Parts: sequence; C-alpha cells; structure tokens
Amino acid sequence: MAGGADDKAAAQVLFDEGRKLMDQGKYAQACPKLESSQKLDPGAGTLLNLAACYEKNGQTASAWVTYTDAATASQDRHPDWAQKARERAAALAPGLSRLMVEVPNPPSGLEVTRDGKVLDSGSYGVSMPVDPGHHVIEATAPGHAPFHREIDVDPKGAKTSVTVTLTAQHVAPPGPGPGPAGGPAPGGETGGGGSGMRIAGLTVAGVGVVGIVLGSVFGVVAIGKKNDAAPNCLPDFSKCNTTGKAMVDDALTMATLSTVGFIAGGVLAAAGITLFLLAPKSQSKEAARLTVRVGSAGGPLGLTLSGAF
Repeated sequence: MAGGADDKAAAQVLFDEGRKLMDQGKYAQACPKLESSQKLDPGAGTLLNLAACYEKNGQTASAWVTYTDAATASQDRHPDWAQKARERAAALAPGLSRLMVEVPNPPSGLEVTRDGKVLDSGSYGVSMPVDPGHHVIEATAPGHAPFHREIDVDPKGAKTSVTVTLTAQHVAPPGPGPGPAGGPAPGGETGGGGSGMRIAGLTVAGVGVVGIVLGSVFGVVAIGKKNDAAPNCLPDFSKCNTTGKAMVDDALTMATLSTVGFIAGGVLAAAGITLFLLAPKSQSKEAARLTVRVGSAGGPLGLTLSGAF
C-alpha cells in the first residue's frame, strides 16, 4: 500500500516520543502522541501503552476501554499481554465515573452529542462510563430551540445525569403574497418606520404652524390694545392714567406671547418639515396633507388643525 512504510516510520517516531513523555510524567502530552501512532500503525503494544497513559492521566473510562481493546488485539500472539490488559480493565471497572443522558420525549430528527460526538439513541437513559472532568451535552431537532449544557463529572465512581429538554419554537405562518390582493409589493410600506416618521413630522410641523398663527393673532390683539390705550396716555405712552396703564400692560403681554408664538412655531415647523423630508419614501399614492383653518369653530382662538396622512 502506498505510503505504508512512511506511516510505519511516523508511527514509530510518535510512539518513541510518547514513551519519552510518559517517562517524564507528562501524560497529557504523551497520550495524543500514542493515539496518533496507533492510528497510523495499529498494534497491541501501542494499545497497552496508550491505555497505561490514559490511566496515569486520570482518563479512567478511556483507559478501561483501551485495555479491553488491547486484550482482544493481543490474545493470539501475546496472551500474557492480554492477561495483563484484562486485569487492569477489571481493576478500573468499579471506580469508573458515569454520565447518563436522559431524553424523556425525543422529538423527530433529534441529534444529541457529548463533547461533539453523536450519541446513539440506544444510549439514552443509560449510565455510560466517561472520563472525569468537563463535558458538554448539546442537542438539536427541527422546530426546536438548541439545547446546551456543560457539566463536570467527579472521579472515583461518581454518577451524574443530564436531562435533555427541547423547547418547541413557534414558527409564524407565511405572510400574504405581494401585489394588490396580498399586500404591498416588495419595498412597499405597511405603516412601518417611514410612515411613522412622516406622520410625526407633519404633526410637529402642524403644531409649529399653529404657533405661528397664534403669534400673529396675539400680535394683532397687542396692536389693538395699544391703540385703545392711546387716548389714556397723553402726550405719550410714558404718561398714562390707571386705565391706560392697564391697557398698555395687556398690550405688552400680548406682544410677548406673539413673539414666543412666532419663535416656537418657527422652530417646530422647521423640525417637522425636516423630519418629514428625511422619512423613507412611501409607496402610497395618496399624498399626506395638512390643513390649518383660522376662524373655524372648535379650535383655540378659532383655529382648526386637520390633515390626512
């Protein structure tokens, strides 16, 4: 087989490196070397060393199953190795830590993984040997929210369980199709952000227009009151009798209200127009409009604000 000699050479180098690391007590680094060696050139001797490495590294479940495999692999040619492997597996068995993954109501299409490896459905509810330490249980199924649970399994025969519970996700029914019979065409609006911005812009602008109109009204009233006060303020407005002074004060108040109305109305009108112009374009053929009527019944000081959006 092409590459066979190269694989054997690489496997030997990895085996030697793994054994060297084991002699140095660096089991966490040694085990992966021996794993790679076994994949490249499987052998009973490598299995025995790998099982011993797992055992020294505290990976009791991995050591137990590897000793079992080593016993089978060496039975014919090395019965003494097989005997040693069986003895070590038997010694580890009582202290194996176990993890049970329970799935009370498995939905269709369920896939459960432990540390990234898919679990067979037959293992659900069975307390399975695992290496002590950190484990991640995940599950997915169509139409359900993913399940994720991380758990630490204690050593020396600890028994732990995880219950997989999947929550069904509500899927909204498909909306109506495009076109006149099924709603707006793609890109149209159904009262979204653009429409809301236009309505808000027109509303603010309308309030601003009302402010300007009120400013005009107060200004007219101020002029009228000043003119009414003139006969009581001779020779000028700095010399008024009691009646004239009261009328002048009213005129000044109206003038102030007029100024405030003009300024506030102008600012609001400008802000509303800006908001309206910045809104996304609507697909509606009916243009928004705003109407301000002066002198109509029902509004303050004869003002009525109406519109279509």
